[in-house]
Amino acid sequence: MRTPQSTGEVHIAACAGGYPTVQVVQPGTTQMGYKTSAMPPPPLRPPPPPLPQQGRTSGMTNHTAAAGAATFSAAMAAHQEKGVNGDNDSSSSDDETVLQPSGSDLEGAAGSGQMAIPQAVQAVDQNQVRRRFKSAVPLHGHDLRRYVRAGDILNYLGGNRWGHVVMALDPPQALETPTLVSAERFPVGAVPLDTYTAKLYRASRDEKWGFEIEGEENNATLAVVGVPYLGEAIQRWNADHRSQCIHLGDHVVEVNGVRGTASDLLAVCEGVNELNLALWRPQDTAVVAYNVPIFAVKVLQSASNMRDIAESTVCIAVHPLRQCVCAVGPARDGFRVNMGHSGPVEVQVMMSPLCNSSMDFGLFRLAVNEVVRAPHDQKWSMRTAVRSYLRNAALRSDRYQKPKAKVRLGQRLSERWAARPICSTVPARIWQKYLLKRAYKNRGAKVDAADGGCNFSAEAAFADDVLRYMPVKDDRVLPDDLVAMLTDSQGWETLNLEAGPPERRIGDRPTAGQGDPGLSGDKQEIRLHGASGAIRRASLEPGAKNKDGVPVRLGIDHFTVYCGQQVSRPRTATARLFDAEGEPPKPAAKISWDGRCGPLQGPQCSSCRWLEDRLMATEPQVQHL
Repeated sequence: MRTPQSTGEVHIAACAGGYPTVQVVQPGTTQMGYKTSAMPPPPLRPPPPPLPQQGRTSGMTNHTAAAGAATFSAAMAAHQEKGVNGDNDSSSSDDETVLQPSGSDLEGAAGSGQMAIPQAVQAVDQNQVRRRFKSAVPLHGHDLRRYVRAGDILNYLGGNRWGHVVMALDPPQALETPTLVSAERFPVGAVPLDTYTAKLYRASRDEKWGFEIEGEENNATLAVVGVPYLGEAIQRWNADHRSQCIHLGDHVVEVNGVRGTASDLLAVCEGVNELNLALWRPQDTAVVAYNVPIFAVKVLQSASNMRDIAESTVCIAVHPLRQCVCAVGPARDGFRVNMGHSGPVEVQVMMSPLCNSSMDFGLFRLAVNEVVRAPHDQKWSMRTAVRSYLRNAALRSDRYQKPKAKVRLGQRLSERWAARPICSTVPARIWQKYLLKRAYKNRGAKVDAADGGCNFSAEAAFADDVLRYMPVKDDRVLPDDLVAMLTDSQGWETLNLEAGPPERRIGDRPTAGQGDPGLSGDKQEIRLHGASGAIRRASLEPGAKNKDGVPVRLGIDHFTVYCGQQVSRPRTATARLFDAEGEPPKPAAKISWDGRCGPLQGPQCSSCRWLEDRLMATEPQVQHL
């Protein structure tokens, strides 16, 4: 091995653990010893300014909330520093190699905002994606339509320890992208597909190829020496192939059919007089695969950069090299892998205990609508995030053995559903609402009937189901805590491509001839087994009353329950209003409130909300796709 001298040199270098790269040393520079081609870690963001103090919520004083916010911020900053510069940083891994990812590739869900708080997952226009890309027929083992169902939880992992949680509303749709590109660190032996080839010859072994190892042993590169001395073999190739010259900075990815580390490739070069090279010209991204299935999923999410809980369509894929589910977004000629702080944004899929045959999709869609269309403020809350960081969210079943304790638990859970959310509280809230409605329906209890009201048996059964399937306090749970608690509960499983879908979900997808013959399989399943879209509540029973025994009616949206009673003195309040009859509510805004519950829209009293949480009937609808 030799060290490049100050005559000016070009380096064809092998990236650590992946494939060689061609790197440039301009004339007049000197390279002493070894160096690494790995990118330096990005600088840490400055610490955020102190959070403003807010009013009391759920027993938290201004001082406690501010101190909690500072602790929360410091913890995230410390974790971000550890993830970028600590011992666990994958930039020095023997198993991956750097492809110079662009900073603009960072996915918001990875925690790119201040304090590394995740932002919303990149959404796509579902209709535009359908028009642009044709339907795909994925490989059986990688067909995410066999796994993901409405109600499943997707946790985006990209650099912070909390993650970002969304909930699937519909089964995925499979689309085929012509290319999938990425700016990630490639695994050992993996190469980009957009390469070109070159064949080099030398007269004898005394003639130098110009290659050498450069860098530390675990992050070595393979270099080509010399501007103006490129090596006679490279000069001959460039003279004879003007349209396919080896350029400064090109990466060598394969030598005579061999891929591997810099040492592996150099060993091949030293023993032969003919080299068949595969090279890649560095860009912001490299082609990972062609004709890749992409799965578009409609999800519900709440994030720090969103004004409300909202439905959106996101895209995921099975990574062709890593064999894991990752987040992807539209690119110029297809899709690109979304990047986090230390590699692709992986998506951890938590599959619910239910399948198409065991879930009541009418009730689940109703629970989703009640959360999305609630008249109170639904914006992502820093206060809830701080509370989630400081307090334990787990529900311990040993504390709720007696029926009365279970009923009290159910009452407390439903009272918490009015708290402003963070990403991970939304799925918990919807699932708990669904379990409450199912408990009432299974016992034939009609809470809005003239002789209705609280059903002791249904309330106790609801608490049992919560402790079994969703044992969390929905107003204080972080994404990683939610995933851990569901993993320990009954029925929830993490998607595992090698193991295949759970037995309960095998055969879920409709076969040919079922449902509407005019719909494709994807659209048919969404119509049959989806939970997205607005619905109307069925008319209330005559004489329906809320928890306090006051007669109620539906508002102008044909959905929200109001009693019209004076429940507060007139004041300024935050509420979500409608532009016109039946339209979705606008984001929360300050209004001059007369203190009444409704009667047609606006703030809702807790007694009417209690009744609404236990209603089950909706109007029949035709869902247009």
